[in-house]
Formats: sequence, C-alpha cells, structure tokens
Amino acid sequence: MSASRGPSFGVLGQVSPSLQFVIETCRYLGLPETASETADIILTDERPAGGVHQLMPWLVWKGLTVHRQGSLLSIAYGDWQVVLDVFRRRIIPIQVPLVADARASYEVFSYLRLVLLFLLRRLGWFELHGGACVQAGNGYVFTGPPGSGKTSVVLGLIEAGWDYVSDDALLVRHAPPPGAAAAVHLRAGRILFSVTGATLDRFPALQPHAERRWQRAGKWVVNPAMLWPQRQVLSVQPAFLFFCQLREAEETQVLPLAATDALSQLMVNSPWLALDRETAAAHLATYRKLAESCYSFTLLAGRDVWHEPSRLAAYLTATDLVRLHCNHA
Repeated sequence: MSASRGPSFGVLGQVSPSLQFVIETCRYLGLPETASETADIILTDERPAGGVHQLMPWLVWKGLTVHRQGSLLSIAYGDWQVVLDVFRRRIIPIQVPLVADARASYEVFSYLRLVLLFLLRRLGWFELHGGACVQAGNGYVFTGPPGSGKTSVVLGLIEAGWDYVSDDALLVRHAPPPGAAAAVHLRAGRILFSVTGATLDRFPALQPHAERRWQRAGKWVVNPAMLWPQRQVLSVQPAFLFFCQLREAEETQVLPLAATDALSQLMVNSPWLALDRETAAAHLATYRKLAESCYSFTLLAGRDVWHEPSRLAAYLTATDLVRLHCNHA
C-alpha cells in the first residue's frame, strides 16, 4: 500500500443490497476503487469458512459489541453485524438493515464507517478529527473538538486561494518509503464537506451545492469539487498543526505549542487509543510522529476572521510561523 495513494477497495463476487451500502460508505470516505486482486480492502458477501458462531466477546462500548477469534472480528450494533477478516483484509456484511437509500441513513453510514475505520487502523491508517489545507506545498492541519471552527477555518483558507485536503475528517499514516526518512502522510477521511446551517449562512457560495442528506444529523453535505475543481490535494505531509478554539476577542491569536503538549491534545480527542488496545501502540506512535514532525500552535480565532474568514491566511504564512515557534522555543 502506498502511503501517498491511500487505501483502496475492491469488490469480490456479486453485490447484494447490504454490500452496496458498504460500497457507498467506501466511496463517501474517498477510498479509490480498484480490482479486488490489487485492492487493500476487499468487500464481499462470501462468508468465512466455518461461520462466525464461535467468536469470543472482546470489546463492548456504547451498544457496540466486538467478538473475535484469531483474525476474525464480528462488529455488531443491535441487529446489525459485519465481519472483518483482518488477515485477508475482507469486510463481509452479515446483517445490515435494508433502507430505501443507503446514503440517506445516517445511522447505517455511521456504523459502516466505524467498521471500515476498525480495519483501516489495522492497515496502519488512523483517523484524526480535523481538516487540512495546503499552501506552497506545506500541509496545515486543524484539529479540535466539535464546534471549534475547523470547517470555517478550512473554508476561509480556500477563499484565500489555498488548496484543501478535507474539512473535518483525516486519515494519518506513519509509513516511510524504503530508503527514505520517516514521514507522516495525511489524506482525506471523506470526500464531501459536512456543514451546519450557520456555516451555510457564513459561506453563501456553498448554498446552491448543499444537500440535506441525513435529516437526523442536522447537517448538510457539500461536494467541494463542484465549487473548487482541481483544488483538492489527495495526500500531503503536514508541516503545521493547529488546535482550534473560538475566541471572544477582536483579533485572532496564534500561540506556539510544545510537541509534548500537542501530543497530549491529540490523545484527548481519540477515544480509540483506550478502547482498541490492539492498535493503540501504533496509533500513539503515529500521533507522536505527527506532533514531532510539525510546528504546533493553538489557534484562537477572533471576530476578525469570523467576519472575514479569508483574513486568516495572513496569520499563517510559513515563514512567520517558523519564526514565531523558534523564538518561543
């Protein structure tokens, strides 16, 4: 698997309605589709030999139950069940509710996305709740809790002429090519932007392209390629890492952050570090490399960029950020 290309998926055998739901979720996450013979993840209805009745309980969390036996993992939520064959990199839907449109069911999507991420972690790709932009070849990562302004930051920088990776969902991997220095790679964790009504009000150019796909989620989705064709960067090595906060002040402020503090904040926003013990060490090592590879900052977004989002670019020039961080150190 190429770290820059990202994980791919392929379909083996006939496509049932349940398998179609998994395919739609892979597409939403932006995973490239290829032949099953060369794919990193294989989607199939072929049940594992011997069935899945002898799996042992392994993890229970918020109604989610994971059973396992060797390389087989059964991930169940209520009556829904999908089996992962980790060794063969296969995803096998056993029971998924049949709704009229897989894209319209937020519950089905959330469950299948979690299943996919469970396998991706075992392939060395770890989720990061954040967005990313690219300017002059430098990768800028913006993370933080819900409501901290990540999507608005990304949209403001796009308005300023920057390229984008994702607004709020990333996959990160630490996998240096043979003979090369260790590197962290980022790619989009989904291809569409997810925005609130307030964000649509602040960025009216999005409104003609917004689709209310999931009624219960309270958000709209926007295909950024419709507004900014050829502006997406599929993969980037991050240079700057920002932890976003909204600030009740007139001016935005950027404060340097030590790598150890950046790592602590990354850990706080990732519950799977504690829950998925099998991948926790690799997950933590990847986050540590991300924090060590970047100049890290706290980004306190003030009213100036709230009223004129593209102004944020003036605070984030690479030379000024490096100088600020070095002076602080």
